[in-house]
Amino acid sequence: MSEELIQRNLIEAPEKMGDWNFYNIGATTLKALKGAKIIPDKDYEAYEGKKPDALIVKKPIIIAAIEYKTPQELRTEKQIAKAIAQEIGTAQILQAKVYIVTDGKKTFWINPATGQEILQEDGSRITLNFDKSSTECITLINKIRASINATNNQIKAAASVDPLPLAEKVWQDLWAVSGATPENCLYTFVEIFIFKYLSDLGVLKGMYSFYDLLGKYSGNNENEVLEYYASTVRVKIKALFPGNPKDKTTIINGTIFVSKDDKAVSGYATVFHKILKRFNDFGTLENIDYDFKSKLFETFLKESISKKNWGQYFTPLKVVRAIVNMIDITPGMKICDPACGVGKFLLEPILHDLHRFYKVEDGELKLQITLSGFDKGFDKDEQKTIILAKANMLIYMSGLLREHPEMTDKFAKFFNDTFLLQTNSILGTLAKPVHDQYDLILTNPPYVMSGSSNLKEEISKDDTLKKYFSVSAMGIEGLFMEWIIRALKPNGKAFIVVPDGIMNRSNDKKLRDFILEQCEIDAVISLPLNTFFTTNKKTYILALTKKAPVMVDGVPTLQRQTSPVFTYLCSEIGETRDVYRFDIEQNDLQVASDLFNMFKGAKTSFANTLNMIGDKRCKISSIDDFYNGTHWCVERWWNHEERQALGIEEESKTIGVNDLRVLLADTINTLSELDEPLAEVEKKR
Repeated sequence: MSEELIQRNLIEAPEKMGDWNFYNIGATTLKALKGAKIIPDKDYEAYEGKKPDALIVKKPIIIAAIEYKTPQELRTEKQIAKAIAQEIGTAQILQAKVYIVTDGKKTFWINPATGQEILQEDGSRITLNFDKSSTECITLINKIRASINATNNQIKAAASVDPLPLAEKVWQDLWAVSGATPENCLYTFVEIFIFKYLSDLGVLKGMYSFYDLLGKYSGNNENEVLEYYASTVRVKIKALFPGNPKDKTTIINGTIFVSKDDKAVSGYATVFHKILKRFNDFGTLENIDYDFKSKLFETFLKESISKKNWGQYFTPLKVVRAIVNMIDITPGMKICDPACGVGKFLLEPILHDLHRFYKVEDGELKLQITLSGFDKGFDKDEQKTIILAKANMLIYMSGLLREHPEMTDKFAKFFNDTFLLQTNSILGTLAKPVHDQYDLILTNPPYVMSGSSNLKEEISKDDTLKKYFSVSAMGIEGLFMEWIIRALKPNGKAFIVVPDGIMNRSNDKKLRDFILEQCEIDAVISLPLNTFFTTNKKTYILALTKKAPVMVDGVPTLQRQTSPVFTYLCSEIGETRDVYRFDIEQNDLQVASDLFNMFKGAKTSFANTLNMIGDKRCKISSIDDFYNGTHWCVERWWNHEERQALGIEEESKTIGVNDLRVLLADTINTLSELDEPLAEVEKKR
């Protein structure tokens, strides 16, 4: 054993560089380092006696080998070349990802695979000096690890990887051979994606990795490989990420290749092999960028998911991000989405702040905020949205998971604690009355009339629920609005996507009065038709703050709102409002989001600022318009000339045949929604 390692206690307590171990040694041979299990146990041949100055290690990977020189040894080009060549062989035999030569003033970053200096994205040399306490160095080394190889010495700029071509091909492969629903094709696609992703992150290794399974085709037939995946690999994934005993969900649940009892489904071995090859050809998923994480589901779903099921579970990313831009999150907050779908409203706010909100200390995942997402799933046979949410969360959290692959059980518990499938009642989330629990609620609840009478009938059977849902609001969205308001803490905030019915139905006057009584209205942002993939229903973003009682004559009282309300009329949301969803330049929603952030800091004086800005889409409305008006459809508060100037209303009053057909279809749908409430009235009579 090395005397240096023992005296400095480097075996038990190495120095740290981020999450890596840093060994500043110089008197210890590779043989001794191998004996101390600091580097992999293998034959280092003629280099066994070499003594590297320093190593950065993330077992079993050697991140970097470091050679220290004096400034006098790195003065000339010849000296520099000699210094680099001196220990490049050691870095190569260690299979280090980067070789660093430094004199403390300047640093040379070398690709061990080529012996050449590593270049920045723009082709220039790296000027950053190595410092083990520098987060910049950690970031740079991670970039280098993600970019260089035996044929490339240059750091690659983060590429925008579009998963749509892969998703389309895989979905077509699956649907062609199985005829399964788009939802089941999606779950299976996500399962294989997670399998490949965990392998690229280094979580699945050896006999359980994607690449090991692909290699088995050389000595086994396709049926045997699929059986091995079902009986061994898939079981391992579920062991690493245990399911939630409350709802029996984990991060994977594809049912095309593998049955519910973990048996390979006969007849699908060939297409399974084909899809594995597609994923392999697509390349590594380890360093996918932020937009890939956000758009994985969006690009797949908008092409393939059935409109019947998915409409109420999916909010366009442009809408989610605009709302996230409007919120403020501080440590200690409890955040909820009671109809979470695939979890975007909870995951997007943490995307760029993972290390702020989540820390790993002493082998434990320390949470600075609490996320809670609930969902009822599609229907009795398709209750899997929570599985997609957990898989989505794994993708969002991949940076932390890559740094701590040994903590999969801790991450699984975190996923299970965050997302819960509500299947004990047809009411789903609404079955559990919650009071004053959340600091922030972000949601796009389902808004359909069909089935609401069944929910109300279920509520009527329970005295506690009857008292909780006392407003008798229309539709499922009305019940969710009541739940949201009661579940908010005093001074808690909610950002809710609501349909126009809540804003203008005379039968929902009681609900609007309840909102005014319990909350302050911060904003109403009018969204254009076809904002959502599966409906052309008119919708709004409603921003609320729950009132905190104040003492009046010794009695806690909810006071009448006096502050004005931010209202905005959006024509475009930054993408075409069709099935293709191409990005476009005009994004009124993003402008609205930015202006709201200015408004909330100076509500009473913002009107003066708005006059200087001159945005005709924005109005600061008196709260009296909400108390005294017959509706909250704010776009009607712009007159005909104003709407015409904004391009919202055409001068011509004639429409084409196709537009007339769309108008008639919309009218028929709107009228059909009245059937169930009218039936309720008739039943009561």
